[in-house]
Amino acid sequence: MTVVEIQKSGPLSTFQDLGRVGHQHQGVRVCGAMDTFASRVANRLVGNTDDCAVIEYTLLGDTVTFSGPAIVAMTGADAECRVNGQRLSMWQTLWLEPGATLTIGGMAWGVRAYLAVSGGWAVTPVLGSASTDLAAEFGGLDGRALKKGDFLRFNTGVGDETPAMKKLSANRYREVYHRDQEVIPLRVLLGPDSDHFHSRFVAALDQLQFQISSDSNRQGITLDCKHYDGPIHGALGPDIISSFTTFGMIQIPRHGRPTVLMADRQSTGGFARFAKVIDADLPTLAQCRPGQSVCLVPVSLAEARAAKLYQDAIVDSI
Repeated sequence: MTVVEIQKSGPLSTFQDLGRVGHQHQGVRVCGAMDTFASRVANRLVGNTDDCAVIEYTLLGDTVTFSGPAIVAMTGADAECRVNGQRLSMWQTLWLEPGATLTIGGMAWGVRAYLAVSGGWAVTPVLGSASTDLAAEFGGLDGRALKKGDFLRFNTGVGDETPAMKKLSANRYREVYHRDQEVIPLRVLLGPDSDHFHSRFVAALDQLQFQISSDSNRQGITLDCKHYDGPIHGALGPDIISSFTTFGMIQIPRHGRPTVLMADRQSTGGFARFAKVIDADLPTLAQCRPGQSVCLVPVSLAEARAAKLYQDAIVDSI
């Protein structure tokens, strides 16, 4: 089993997969990759199933050395990737020789990048998932972020047969992330607490722009709106009896700043739920930096399903 040593660590590097599902009724967070599109593509590029663990890097990656050969892929944010000093491309299969040092530098665009290795990282599942729950301190590697001096392993080595080269074209992933648009459209399904919000706010939604706040994190992304001074909540107010949450649910507390609940969200919440960002647009939101402008675009359930099927087709094309 090849050993991977972390020579230098970034600010937040954690093991994640598609999440710890089936335990929210027990108060257990789902966690998992913030950008599931990028994590799934990374696994496909190296021949893994979608739910294999990947390493999620935030803003800056690690420097790691491989004791043996490896097949890897980097996806997500535009990170500067080098092997033994030589610049390499992302979104494609990469072959590393024994002793190779992979350096994942700063990200020119986006927030989170993902590293997958053929065979999958050898991480002991907790409640069926390798995802790191930083708040509860379990999963991943001892429930914490990776640090210098850690030794990681993955399940299989590179065989004698050279694998096929796989690549996702830039046009496809740029389309997923709306990278040609200055204001990022986030499609939403309205509800389920629509009766708690003022009709004036709902009617003005298609004219409003929001900015990603600097106090956003893996638990939630806060949106600021500087050009709306009307009422947000109706007569019922911002509070509800504590009820379920889901990835992309938009809560609006009394202070009026919408918060989109993300991968490390709590299992229940007591603030009125205005809408949900559709699954197909959550990867885009996960890559938005503070200050990025977004708008909320209501769509139908049929449109949300079609968008997810289209994104799944992109993943399946690999």
